[in-house]
Amino acid sequence: MTAAPWLDTRLKVAEHAAAVLADEYAGADVWLVGALAEGLAHQHSDVDLLLITPEAVPGPGSSLIHGTRVDVRAVSERTVHDWRTLLDAFTVTRDGIETFRTVRAQLSDLTLLRTARPLVTAPAHAEILVPEQRATYQRWALADRCEAAASLAEDLLGLSQSGLYPHADLVWDQLARVVAQTETVAAGAPLLGEKWLPSLLSRDHAEPFRPVPALPEPRWLSAAAHSPFFASVQARLADALLVLWPTNAEPEPVDEAGLGGFGWLPQRYSDGWFLRRGDARVPLTDGSIRAWQKSAARRARS
Repeated sequence: MTAAPWLDTRLKVAEHAAAVLADEYAGADVWLVGALAEGLAHQHSDVDLLLITPEAVPGPGSSLIHGTRVDVRAVSERTVHDWRTLLDAFTVTRDGIETFRTVRAQLSDLTLLRTARPLVTAPAHAEILVPEQRATYQRWALADRCEAAASLAEDLLGLSQSGLYPHADLVWDQLARVVAQTETVAAGAPLLGEKWLPSLLSRDHAEPFRPVPALPEPRWLSAAAHSPFFASVQARLADALLVLWPTNAEPEPVDEAGLGGFGWLPQRYSDGWFLRRGDARVPLTDGSIRAWQKSAARRARS
């Protein structure tokens, strides 16, 4: 948590704005949401508030309070109920991804719930999410970031095979941030904007900020045949997933040849583990994902 003076200033502005909204909208709750609710702010940060009303109402929009912009999003109690319903269970399967598509489209809304902090609220609403819903949010957010990583890996495969190495370098830098996001989500942080990664990465450490870990220097010319530099991505994603889906299964050999090669990345749905590269998906057992992760970690150290 940052102790900067602009954080305290914005929290006071949020409390003032919430009191005004509570007077104007009878029966409404007002929640502080976003990075500020997580104790993250800079000198020009806006204050984001969620106004929850019994029925849908036109939103009050934005205003300036003591020089600080306050953005208010108005939603109905029914809308918040629908958001919560998506956090009741992690239900995506390899053959049924419709709910996952819905969740990914609304992940920013679910992040509002995950970060929400009551400012004007009834006692019954004091706990925005119960622990089980927070855990489900983590799983949806981590699955989302693994999907993003898989999409970037597919781009890297195509760009490197086409000789578009400067383009691949840009995607490689983007992948480094996505991998870091998987690690912060696995550690319990909400999925906030990339600019907050140095703060989120440092929450379990003594230093105030940690740079986003750089990925190894890529060797695009040999990527298809020999890509130990990609193993660090594979191992770190597997480590993040195993935080939320731990297993004590004995490692089992992975029979399919080439699954440790360039582009293959792990994912975990409610019906188990699989490796993905592009449109190809190979199911794994708990034991085989452990063996695959250990192999990736060895290659990353070599």
